[in-house]
Amino acid sequence: MKSRQIAKLLVPVIAVCAVVFGLGPAASAAEACDPPAPMPVPASGTVVGDGSAQSCTAGALASAVARGGHVTFACGGAAVTIPVTTTISVTRTTVIDGGGTVTLAGGGANRILQVPNGTSLSVRNLRFVKGAAAQSANRDIGAGGAIAGGYKSHVEVVSSSFENNTAGLGGGAVYVGTGSSLSIVGSTFQGNSSWYGGAVYSLLSQLEVIDSTFTGNSTTTGGGMGEGGAIGTDGASMIAAGGRGGEIRVCGSTFTGNTGHGSGGGVYLWAYVPDRIIVERDAFKGNAIKPNDSGSVGLGGGARLSIGPTQYAASGGSVTVDGTSVVSNSGGDGGGLYVDCLPSCTITNSTFYGNSATAFGGAIMGDGHHDDNDTFAENEAGDHGGALWGNKIEISNSVFAGNAAHNPWGQAMACGATATGSHVVQWLTSGRDRSTPCVAQAIAADPLLGPPAANGGSTLTMMPAANSPVLNAGAGCEPVDQRGAARSVSRCDVGAVQRGALAPASPTQAG
Repeated sequence: MKSRQIAKLLVPVIAVCAVVFGLGPAASAAEACDPPAPMPVPASGTVVGDGSAQSCTAGALASAVARGGHVTFACGGAAVTIPVTTTISVTRTTVIDGGGTVTLAGGGANRILQVPNGTSLSVRNLRFVKGAAAQSANRDIGAGGAIAGGYKSHVEVVSSSFENNTAGLGGGAVYVGTGSSLSIVGSTFQGNSSWYGGAVYSLLSQLEVIDSTFTGNSTTTGGGMGEGGAIGTDGASMIAAGGRGGEIRVCGSTFTGNTGHGSGGGVYLWAYVPDRIIVERDAFKGNAIKPNDSGSVGLGGGARLSIGPTQYAASGGSVTVDGTSVVSNSGGDGGGLYVDCLPSCTITNSTFYGNSATAFGGAIMGDGHHDDNDTFAENEAGDHGGALWGNKIEISNSVFAGNAAHNPWGQAMACGATATGSHVVQWLTSGRDRSTPCVAQAIAADPLLGPPAANGGSTLTMMPAANSPVLNAGAGCEPVDQRGAARSVSRCDVGAVQRGALAPASPTQAG
């Protein structure tokens, strides 16, 4: 059972004990992102180098990798850069551990590591810079500037960094092909670029991204593409009749200042039924989506999350967003998120602040999503729906404050249409949130929210004041808030954060 499931089961017990013993609302068990099981380290191994920096060459590394097993380095202790002028092929199961001191540099001329079909590679504590895959429609040639995995490969990236890698087709830093698995844990990606998925491109493969950081990655436009400033996916599993589907999971990660064209300034996560997309405890800040040359206005400044049909199935799968902050992103439609909810889409315990769309949906654009315990504040749209734009939306236990749409009629300042749902606080009498109520029985009041701040947990939240009307205004809330703090058993606050609840300690605070 996942730690998040266990934590949710424990919440009622923790809260009841707190009330019985007079302790007030208690903190829930700290919710960490469950990393995938690491690749076992092979018993056999090879050391690159004899203790001197000069002995650590690309040739020595290639010889060690050819043997497979556990590859480590003895380069004298100081940081060392190894120029890799010819792509190194990994033909056996291999774990390469750079010990935090080794940089592999492609010089902007060639890919650094190639993982053939069916092969497994783990890179740990390594730095990859200026790897380059050529401009080619052939993925074997044009995808994965630093690392490219073939059909049914397994690629694992742990505590590593990727800077200024490029690919002509997709995955400026890392690419994996059909039927593969890619896991990324505790790693950083900065300044990588490609045509699709500026840093990472995963094709019909399982993807897990845990506790990682993506900054300033980008896509180029051309041929109607440019999706996914940091990450671009095309399916989570091989499409086949009776398939169970796969999973794309991004947890505890930060996306800042990434730029895409067409869809998904931060990430473009596209899958097929019955795949699952899970985005939890992430932070999207200052990402942007721009039009591409096919005429797309730019969908989803922070992210586009979509599951499409196949010839085998037209429904199924799910999109889940939980415990996430979406702040100051921009796009054409859906400044924060653009969602395609062919399956179910659930957005819970999340904060949307200061996002902007030139057309519709400052925070979110898309039909059919269910929003529970969310906060929408100071989002803007150039046309309609300062916060939300779409049909068949359900909203509960959520708050809207200071959202605006700049159409000449003063319409749809917060929401494009009245949704179903209840227990919503919306500042209907303000100059920005006036006009269309987001639900029929919205509570018209200033929610008195604080600015986005580090209130505990791993993402920014907007703490309501002690006299805020959102306090105790909810019912049937999520068992924990955005920070992972337990909500009251009997009464709960609307919005993403529960005032007075103790948040679990967090090692870092994402933007």
